[in-house]
Amino acid sequence: MNFIKLNRQVSVSGQLTVDDVPELAKKVIELLVCNRPDGEDQGQTPFIDIKKAAQAAGMNTALLAFSSYQITDNDRDQLVDLISTHQKIHLYCRSGARSRRLWRTANKIGCGGHDY
Repeated sequence: MNFIKLNRQVSVSGQLTVDDVPELAKKVIELLVCNRPDGEDQGQTPFIDIKKAAQAAGMNTALLAFSSYQITDNDRDQLVDLISTHQKIHLYCRSGARSRRLWRTANKIGCGGHDY
């Protein structure tokens, strides 16, 4: 897993597997957010499998999936709402790029995460 910390609250990575979830739990991630629709690539771990592993590790989950470069205002607003929960968040997608774009889009309206 290529873990990139964007600030103290938000991090991103590429596609996760169930085996990556315990490492995220050690990083005290509270909310795991999937930005990737299921079925984009053959062999991609389905969100439901990641969700079950995350919940077993004590993490909340959210599915905020969209195709690359198709970020809508609604996607941005949903991330802003998730950030406002003050949970430590990890976003993931295929490579991490669309998750970083979504975070930058949320940042443009002044809600990129808290540095606590």
